[in-house]
Amino acid sequence: MSLKKYSAYIKVVEVGSLTKAAEMLNYTQPNISQMISSLEEECGFPLLIRQKNGVKPTKNGLAVLHAMREIQRGYEKLSETVNQINGLETGKIRIGAYTSIATNWIPKILTEFKNLHPFIEIQVYEGNASELNHWLEEDQIDFGIGTSHNDKWEFQPLVQDPILVIMSPHHKLAKLNLITLEAIESAEFILPYSDSHFEVHNVFKKEQILPKIAYQVRGDETIISMVKNNLGISLLPNLLLSRCPEGIVIKPLETIVSRQLGILMNTKKHVATPSVNKMIHYINDWVERNN
Repeated sequence: MSLKKYSAYIKVVEVGSLTKAAEMLNYTQPNISQMISSLEEECGFPLLIRQKNGVKPTKNGLAVLHAMREIQRGYEKLSETVNQINGLETGKIRIGAYTSIATNWIPKILTEFKNLHPFIEIQVYEGNASELNHWLEEDQIDFGIGTSHNDKWEFQPLVQDPILVIMSPHHKLAKLNLITLEAIESAEFILPYSDSHFEVHNVFKKEQILPKIAYQVRGDETIISMVKNNLGISLLPNLLLSRCPEGIVIKPLETIVSRQLGILMNTKKHVATPSVNKMIHYINDWVERNN
């Protein structure tokens, strides 16, 4: 069986489309189809279910996907190690990150890192806590930058990110310097979904606060827009609010609450490659210099 066929199948499953996978891997769609068909013939069973809106793995296809990813990563690590011994620096890094991190940290980190290591390829996946968890589980990313909410992954702390209150300038709480959790209980509240900001839910649970939930919203930009239009107040992390638009008042909580940002790794799946270790070291150094 060919590593190229494994890589093609992995990419097809990730994007859910033969055409998109072909574009990303610089193949034609018939080439990809032929590779998948050949791989199915070698395996002796179908790997994909063809649908009108794309493809998805069969039960057996999903079962072999993990092994294929391990082979792909093993080859990448071998190739990197050989190149390193021969004085060449290559590699591929897949990073998953929260929106706030992908927007505010990642561009600056990548700019500096690529100047030092121009031949290392980097892919960035932007997602919420649930998506990072899934990507780590499925070995789609080498590491994530986010918050830890279970004991499944190795967690390397980076920095504390304060949770702040946001509101319209016309809101009755806007005149206060500090906002108490009790004051939040009396206001109409726009609650983020737990898969986006589980820390906000944890604050209410820990302090036994029952907010008056006016709306529950998943998108950060939607929450900010609704707050701007005085439909309620909300709690969001400081990093997400660093580019907050005009028309939003940001206030600290009287009780200091924060989320711990850090690096999440699935060390049970694999050992990090040399390029991944370089990136993790660089991120730690960059955060220390900029916070």
